[in-house]
Amino acid sequence: MKLKYSLDIDPVQLQILTVLNSTLNIQRYSDLRPKDLDNDLFNYHLQFLVKKNLVNKTEEGYQISQKGKKLMADIDAVGKKYELFRFSITANVIKKENGKKYILGQKRLRHPYYGDISTISGKVKKGELVTDAAKRKLKEETGLEAEFKVLGLLRKIRKNEKGEVVEDTLYNTCYAENPLGQLIEKNEYGENKWYEIEEFKKLHSKNIDIGEYDKEVFERIFNENFETFHFEQISIIKDY
Repeated sequence: MKLKYSLDIDPVQLQILTVLNSTLNIQRYSDLRPKDLDNDLFNYHLQFLVKKNLVNKTEEGYQISQKGKKLMADIDAVGKKYELFRFSITANVIKKENGKKYILGQKRLRHPYYGDISTISGKVKKGELVTDAAKRKLKEETGLEAEFKVLGLLRKIRKNEKGEVVEDTLYNTCYAENPLGQLIEKNEYGENKWYEIEEFKKLHSKNIDIGEYDKEVFERIFNENFETFHFEQISIIKDY
């Protein structure tokens, strides 16, 4: 993976953390080191991450730490840090086939919330319209295209068990129906699938990152209740 230099984190360290952030499995040294990178240089950066408690070293290999997960949640793909408060979208896409309604869901394959199943989400770029951000994230992560409208706002304040704020995000809830294109079933973002509504509800309710208004927003979507809303939700995240 080619990464641009950033003052916030060394690109070698970012590459190591990116790999570890995308798996639940412990990685061996040989699996982590790029073939084109000098061994001494790679080892220096890996041990630096271990020393800073961003990576845990075990007898089997290396795994991202809770501190490392938090760092990765606060930087973008080139290592630039975000402020704690974020402005984001969720792209909620419905299709109707043979009298049944389906929602496009994604199983998350990166920390935090590894394995959670929800809809596509992502940050809004500076100067970007909210609906354009939803279109962009849908195309990037699933290969599909659709026209979106904004339904409302859901602010999610996440705290750890000590009561410390670990994330604070304002989500613009965007909605579209019957997208065009061929679905990408799996990529670096996650596993994408069309779920029947009841199946999605059951899986979504088991998420690490779940709260009362998460459920309320989806109920409104499923029932086609498009009355504008603004909810604020505080969740305690036990396994960040």
